[in-house]
Amino acid sequence: MNTYEYKTIKIESKGFFKTTIDNDALLNEYGEAGWKMVTSFAEQFNGTTTAVYYTFMKEK
Repeated sequence: MNTYEYKTIKIESKGFFKTTIDNDALLNEYGEAGWKMVTSFAEQFNGTTTAVYYTFMKEK
C-alpha cells in the first residue's frame, strides 16, 4: 500500500500583485524535490488576494 506525505505553503502578496519571492522558482524547487501540487487556493480580503496556499504531496 502506498503512503504519502503532504506539505502546505503560503505565499503572501506584498503590494499590488507582488510577492517577496519568485513563485515559479519556488514551485519548481518543490517539483524537483519530488513534490506534486495537488491543490491551491487564494485567500482574499475585500476582493484583494492577500495570499495563495499551495498543497503538495509525495510518496513516502
